[in-house]
Amino acid sequence: MESISNRTLISRLYSSANQQLEEAVFDTENWSQWYQAVQGLTNAEKMVYVIVKLNQTVTNGGFMEFYEASFGVFSPEIIHVLDEIKATVTSEIVSNSLLVVNPEGLLDEAYKDIIFNVQLSEEQRGQLYSQDLRYDQLQDHENLEDLLGDYLQGF
Repeated sequence: MESISNRTLISRLYSSANQQLEEAVFDTENWSQWYQAVQGLTNAEKMVYVIVKLNQTVTNGGFMEFYEASFGVFSPEIIHVLDEIKATVTSEIVSNSLLVVNPEGLLDEAYKDIIFNVQLSEEQRGQLYSQDLRYDQLQDHENLEDLLGDYLQGF
């Protein structure tokens, strides 16, 4: 079997997931349809999709962008994947951001309903910014590409 780098593996899985989601027919204004389209991906594609989207949005615009771009509907799954691949510090940061936007501790559909079109307060934005700073400092401690790639290589 061909040996490929973690970056190549992640890139291939993300491209496949992205292509399937682009071809899927769903209402982007409906979190449930979008969520179900993502659930139709393979486990590996799902893992890569949610982690890449987390990293892209938080790197580009912080957790504020992550939640305002509605990717927060996947926060519980992202935390699960991060724990699965042993990215414990990143998981803690995402968990802390989730507490900021969901202080009531809503679950499942109730959570997704409120988070899909969340309007963040200035206080929440400030609290999320502190998580952005922690996330930005991860590169020397926890490499998501290595952790995710090594995990997926074991499939």
